[in-house]
Amino acid sequence: MVMLDADTAGCVLTWLNNGGTLDPERCRILQSCIEDLDRVIPEITDPAGTRYCQRLRQLALLVAASLTHAK
Repeated sequence: MVMLDADTAGCVLTWLNNGGTLDPERCRILQSCIEDLDRVIPEITDPAGTRYCQRLRQLALLVAASLTHAK
């Protein structure tokens, strides 16, 4: 979970620092993070942890959607 959080946050930070763009490798990593979050969120038993990961997933989805619309 720590690496999933760090990878997602790193992609979002890069997206912010690059004016809303990501290189192909980071796009791949972001998509992988979304897929991983989809798998782990149902397994989280702590309500605060679930909420945090749901917000992280939503953030990742928003960034990914902005990349799709920019093409």
